Order: sequence, then structure tokens, then C-alpha cells
Amino acid sequence: MRPSVRIHELVANINYCAKLLGLDLLAPKLKIVFRTWITMFAPVSYLIFGVSWAFRQIQHHWMDGLKASIMLGGLINGTTELISVLQNHSAMKNMLNYTIGIFAEYETRGADYCVALNFGVDRMLKIRRIIRIGYAVSFFVMLAVPWALLFYDGTRVTVMQYEIPGLSLENNVGYTVTYLQHMIVAVVGGLGFYTGDLLVLLALVQILTFAHILQLKANALNDALNYKEQSRYEAQVGGYADIGTQSLLLDLIKWHQLFTDYCRDIENIYHNMIAAQVLSSAISILLCFCVNLNGFHLISTIYLFISAYSMLVYCIVGSQIEYAYDQVYDRLSSISWQELRPDQRKLFGLMLKEAQRTQTMTMIGILPLSMRTALQITKLIYSISMMMMRNRN
Repeated sequence: MRPSVRIHELVANINYCAKLLGLDLLAPKLKIVFRTWITMFAPVSYLIFGVSWAFRQIQHHWMDGLKASIMLGGLINGTTELISVLQNHSAMKNMLNYTIGIFAEYETRGADYCVALNFGVDRMLKIRRIIRIGYAVSFFVMLAVPWALLFYDGTRVTVMQYEIPGLSLENNVGYTVTYLQHMIVAVVGGLGFYTGDLLVLLALVQILTFAHILQLKANALNDALNYKEQSRYEAQVGGYADIGTQSLLLDLIKWHQLFTDYCRDIENIYHNMIAAQVLSSAISILLCFCVNLNGFHLISTIYLFISAYSMLVYCIVGSQIEYAYDQVYDRLSSISWQELRPDQRKLFGLMLKEAQRTQTMTMIGILPLSMRTALQITKLIYSISMMMMRNRN
């Protein structure tokens, strides 16, 4: 199957999940439909019921307040993703169509480019499989635990850590209505997290694919320059072969500019969603970890796994992007630039200078998206949790 067909199917699959939420990413103009209002209902309802319930619980005991707040990170992340899609729908649509267009153009330029494009799609499919399994298992367990405990020993627990005013959990009708409301919020939230992750990670993974293509272009130019050098020794005095180095150089410079612009556009469009995902996951990990230090709490343990799982995927992809930037610069630096003409060397020098200023993915303009940041966040979470436990004692 051609790479352009595969990436189109992948984008269509992401858009199908978005359309279930009432957010058609590929529509010329985003229309607010009934499903969109249901999607908006999820964070609003949690904000009304969950936050107010947490404030009431923290007045009783601070640990009860923490238990009621373990999904606060999900509220921040979900709200940010929803607002970002509503605000940047046109830019996201253009970016998706642009990616499909690049695949359609470069799959016709040779086997090497097809391999690079297919490798990029394979990488994204693996990430999608990892995310899908993680979310499916976690949210299924969250929804199944209340009923399992109810039938096992009659214990009544809720999916979300709040109760709806006026509905008693001891009453069958009240408990059922509460569960259904929590289930709607959990399903919409889970599908929203899954779709948002795929949308952002698809954009990030294409940076790796475009970096791969850039290295192929650099290899083509370097091979031509090496052939030029070799032909100088073999040719008669006053002549040597120059097989299109000018066009190869201009093609490389053009693609590097495209690569740089793409990285900058991704940073501008998705930086809020990236920051919200990683930092909200950190908040959720901190709250869930503190709750479980005080005693095992099943729902917070499940949500701890979801949050850590999601943050880790983002930071791993961010580290791969940093490594791809280094590979690009190393490959450009190893080109036999001495074989270029003086005017060509000036163009190459400008490109090499630009390659030193990579557009790294950052969160809130400070923290780089990488495993180093994940390690720093983990250390900070551990320090804060230990401090809280010492104060408790």
C-alpha cells in the first residue's frame, strides 16, 4: 500500500474519533452539533460537581480533599484540548492536509523516500497501538470496578471522586444515576484524551519523518560532491563532472526551510496541548501518589497509571525529536562542502547556521519535551509527596 494511502487512512481514523465527539477536524469550518455539546458537558459537569465536592471534602480532612481532586489534571488537560481544537481548527486541518500532500508528492520520488514515509507511518501506528491499549484497559477497569465491588460485597464506590448533590449513593436510583453521569464523563474524557493524543503525536512524529527525508537529501548531495571530487582526479586537466550539485543543494536548502517552518508551526499550534498533557499528568501523578502513600486507593492507582503512561509517551517522543535534530545537524556537518563553489558555500553556510538553532518542542516556553524533563518532574513529585507526608505526621 502506498504511503499516501496509509497516512490518509490514519488521518481519517483520527478524524472519525474526533467526529464522535462532534469535532470534525477535516471539515472546512467546524460546526457545533449535538455531540459537541455533550463533549463540552464533560469538563463543565466535572468543574461544577467535582471541584465543589473537593472543596467540601478538604474542609473535612485534607486527605479526603486530595482523593476528590485526583482527576483535576484530567480536567485541565481535557479543557485545554477542547479549547485548542475549537480555536485552532483551521490550522490543524491545514496541517493534516499538508502532511497528506507531502506523502503524496514524495512517494513518487524513489524507493528511499517510500521507505522513509512508510517507516514514519509504522512508527505512528505503534504509538497508536500503545495508547489505545493503555486507555482501553485503564478506563474499562475504572468503569468495571464499581459494579464488581457492588456485586462482590455491596461496597458502593464511584468512578469519579464526587457525588451529585441530592442523589444518595445508598439509594439504588441515586447510585445508578450517579454512575451513568460518571460513565458519560469518563467515556467522553477517555475518547477525548485518546483523540487529542493521536492528533498531537501524529504532528510530532512527522518531524521525525521529515528529518529522515532531509538526511536522504543530504546523502544525495554528499554523494554528488564525492563523485565530483573523484572525477576531478580522473578527468583531463581543466574538466571534471558536476552532476547537478546546484539543484541538489537548492533542493536540500528548500527542504530544510520547510522542515524548520513545520517544526515552528507545530510548536505554535500544539504547544498548549503538549504542555497541558504533560503538566496535568504530573499534577495527577502527584495527587494519586500522595493518596496511595496514605493507604491503597484503587481508583487513584488506576488513574496514576493512566497519567504516568501518557506523560511517558509524550516525553519519549520528545526525546526522539531532540535526537533527530542532532542527527540532522551531524549529517549536514559531514557534507563535503569544500567541493562546493564559493557562491554555493555561502548558501550552505547559511543553512548550517540555521540548523544550529533548532525549534525544540517546549512546554510553557521553558521546559523541553524530553525524558530529562520527565525525570525532573518525577523527582519533584517525590520531594513534594515526602514533604506532605512528613507534615502529616
